[in-house]
Amino acid sequence: MFAGRKSSRGDVIGAPQDDRRGADVAYRRAWWFLALYPVSLVAAFVIGEGIYSWLGGDENESAAWTVLIAAIPALVISALPGVAAVVLGRQAVRLGRPDGRVPAIIGAALAVGFAGLNVLSFVAQRVFG
Repeated sequence: MFAGRKSSRGDVIGAPQDDRRGADVAYRRAWWFLALYPVSLVAAFVIGEGIYSWLGGDENESAAWTVLIAAIPALVISALPGVAAVVLGRQAVRLGRPDGRVPAIIGAALAVGFAGLNVLSFVAQRVFG
């Protein structure tokens, strides 16, 4: 089956080789975004702690709103490589590279896992003191 697009006249535009090349590019970029996870985690930590300190957060007694305001940007920054890996991995699959699912699944698992771990930590701290 030919994976090209059709023009308004019905002519086929784009060769299968172009789609395959696009799939390979998306696949490699998905892995590169996963390689950026350590950088995003450090940036998320610095930004989250910086906002928390700027708001006057105290380790012993902190208001939930200060933790929330500091955590949201940190969680977004930490999730960016995973979201990009999911988008690019799915694009690679759509363009004909089925192994694009691997970086997509890893990226989703890392993003959800990191966010879940932080939420669980916050809840455990509130419940158990």
